[in-house]
Amino acid sequence: MIHFALPMDFRFLPILLMMAAVTITLSAPVQEETAPTPVIVEVYNPYNFGYEFGDGVGMTQHKHESSDINGEVKGSYGYTDPNGLYRSVEYTAGVDGYKAIVRSNEPGLSSQDTADVTFLVEPPSP
Repeated sequence: MIHFALPMDFRFLPILLMMAAVTITLSAPVQEETAPTPVIVEVYNPYNFGYEFGDGVGMTQHKHESSDINGEVKGSYGYTDPNGLYRSVEYTAGVDGYKAIVRSNEPGLSSQDTADVTFLVEPPSP
């Protein structure tokens, strides 16, 4: 049996271990730091407005709208002509989208639901 004797001086062992650790540390993949994603907070300012007017001979128009601190909007608008034909729309707009209810007695319309709009039609005035 053959034995090889390697001369080893253990005084250098700590230095060798430190060099190995530095080599491993320097060769490790560097993780790039990413900037945190900013948080965008929408702040809603509630509001309320409206108007009504007419021409004095039978035509009237109106609009009213308000919003809350969550951004939900509710409102209505409409008109009546001198012959008594009218259209009135009540609506909401928010996280569920736009929804409306249309009330009218205009000829040619029919009561129906299309998309998020409901038509409620009455016969025209005589």
